[in-house]
Amino acid sequence: MPAHTVRPLAPDDAAAYRALRLAGIAELPAAFCTTHAAESGLPLAQIAQRLQTTPYQIIFGTFKGEQLIAMAGLRREPIAVVHDKASLWGVYVAPQARGQGIGRQLLRAAIAHASSIPDLARLRLAVAQDNHAALTLYLACGFVLADEAASHGMLQMQLVLPRPAIATTQSNVFMKINTLQFLAK
Repeated sequence: MPAHTVRPLAPDDAAAYRALRLAGIAELPAAFCTTHAAESGLPLAQIAQRLQTTPYQIIFGTFKGEQLIAMAGLRREPIAVVHDKASLWGVYVAPQARGQGIGRQLLRAAIAHASSIPDLARLRLAVAQDNHAALTLYLACGFVLADEAASHGMLQMQLVLPRPAIATTQSNVFMKINTLQFLAK
């Protein structure tokens, strides 16, 4: 039985990624922010470019031998005001690979990567409220329901990363806010 390995996907994985993503969209269209027609119409070169790891995005894949059986994307916000947040997206485990802990292994890799980014403090995701398997997985990995209301059948979840974020630059703005005094009425 081949071992499962989790690694960042690379442009060379574009064909396998496309096939698994299309299978996910066909099975669970509400879980993806695109349509099968739109995704299948993308040139393979564009998909390969999506798989290029950047400081703001990485896509992990789980392989059983040479076969891609699960995937999850992690996208960090590039805007300075919200650079402490990242989104987990496009999570999908092929049906034949479910129930083996592969989703948990994949999420642990994404969470470990996010935890290694000094300024990143929180992960968030959206999940269909009727996707009980995904909800169970996310809750088991430490995600909690966010304060935001559900919309269009989707729940918002978040995870405070398992270590405090370490700011790489010092900001006097926070110091000034902390020293403000408000008069009681």
